[in-house]
Parts: sequence; structure tokens; C-alpha cells
Amino acid sequence: MISIKIITDSSCDLPEEILKKNNIEMVSLHVTFENNETFIDRVTILPEQFWERMANERELPKTSRPAPQAFARVFREALAHHTSVIYIGLSSALSGTFESAQLASKSVPGDIHLIDSLTGSLGLGILVLKANEFIHSEINVQAVTKKIIDYRNNMNTLFTMDSLENLIKGGRVGRLPGFIGTILSIRPIGKGGDKGQIEVLEKVRGRAKSLQRLVQLMGEMGANIQEKIVGVSHLDCFQEALKLKKNIEEEFQPRKVILSKIGCTMGTYAGKGGIIVSF
Repeated sequence: MISIKIITDSSCDLPEEILKKNNIEMVSLHVTFENNETFIDRVTILPEQFWERMANERELPKTSRPAPQAFARVFREALAHHTSVIYIGLSSALSGTFESAQLASKSVPGDIHLIDSLTGSLGLGILVLKANEFIHSEINVQAVTKKIIDYRNNMNTLFTMDSLENLIKGGRVGRLPGFIGTILSIRPIGKGGDKGQIEVLEKVRGRAKSLQRLVQLMGEMGANIQEKIVGVSHLDCFQEALKLKKNIEEEFQPRKVILSKIGCTMGTYAGKGGIIVSF
């Protein structure tokens, strides 16, 4: 009988209790602040601690991928107890994390399958949870990986934030002609692109309207949402995220909605007030 271990990285933003319940292994990225103090995401710094620290820093913190050796160690440990490993990782368009996993896989003998999620935060987290479901219903690892990729190709990720300042500083999105990021009433709305990059869709006046627009876009872009897991992740705006979760439940009646905190990896670019919806 085949035995498959699912591995992901800390950009998935899945709550700790969900990771433990589903026996999912996580490899952590790192974050470094302007005084060169480095922390391990979700190990030596928790999301709330990161939020507070980032708010008091003049410079944007820098995230860094795990070393290939970190992935190699986790792959070896998993293969000591399982027939196969499936690693589902942060979009290769946003980070070198997936490349580190690729390098590690070449140094570890065994059946290792790598899947680029083309997303992050709970977009990645949902893929990981679906993979955990698939391993209990499919007869071989190839069938599981195909189902994960098919699910990924039909997923959508939307986001809104208080400003594009962190995304621009971090080089994850270009300066937009005509976009004045300092006008506080203007809120950007964006999506994850087909190749895992970040795209800005439109500008909305006012925070409340931006959150309403997220729900409208879900209706326009999503299919069979009632059968899906939806993820709502936030950076230090719990009440707004909770209200958005309730609106999504009322509008679409999805199978489940996960509400979680954005950690260091995605949080560096989202900034305070960032909300990411994955479905």
C-alpha cells in the first residue's frame, strides 16, 4: 500500500491546529529586519509579533527562502516512513523557495514530487488540504499529483490592501500609471495571475467598497463555490476579515471557510490591512 507525505512551506498561512490535525509538514522561510535580526517564520516569530515589528520598522523587512538543506532534511525524514513525498510550495514567481525544493530533491534519493502552487497564503493552504484529501482516495501518487494540478488550475486568488506601497517597495508589482498610492481613500484590488505573478485589477474608492467588490468578483470568477474550501487571510484586521467571511458564507454557502492570519512571507508585501481571498 502506498503512503504519501504532504509537505508545504510557511507561506501557506494555515493555522497550526489544521497542520497538526492533517499531519502536514511545514518548512519555514525566514524574515530579516533592518538591524539584520533574522527570524524563522512561525517558529521564532508569530504573525502578530511580525505585524507589530513591521509597523515599527522604517525599512521593509526582507524574506528569504529556506536553504536546500532544510528541504533535503525534511524530505529524507518523510521518505524514511512514507513511500512518496509531495511538496506543494509558494509560487515560483514570488520567491525562490520552490527552486530550493527542486535543488534538494536532486540530492535525496526517493520518490519526490514537486508542485508549484502558483499562489500563496491560503491559496497554497487550500491546495495542501485538498492534496491531503486526495491521498486517501487515489491509488497512486501520479493520480494524486494530477488532481492537485487540476484543482490548482481552477483556483482563484484575490486581494485588497490599504496601499500598494509594500508591493512596490518589494518589487512584486510595478508602479502603476495614474495610481496615487498616498490617496488614502483609494484601495487596490488584485489577483494572482496564471503564472503565479501578482496583477492589479482595479482601484476602488473606500475600504468597505473594496471588500464588497471582492465578494462580487468571487461571483464573477468562481464556479461551484458551494463545493469548495474558501480561504480568507488577513493582516491585523480581524473584524473586517470576519465580516467578509460571513458575507461569503451568506452569498455562496461554500463547503468551508478558513479564516487565518497572514504571516511573514505574504505579510511583508500585503502590509497592515491586507486581505487575501482564495477559492
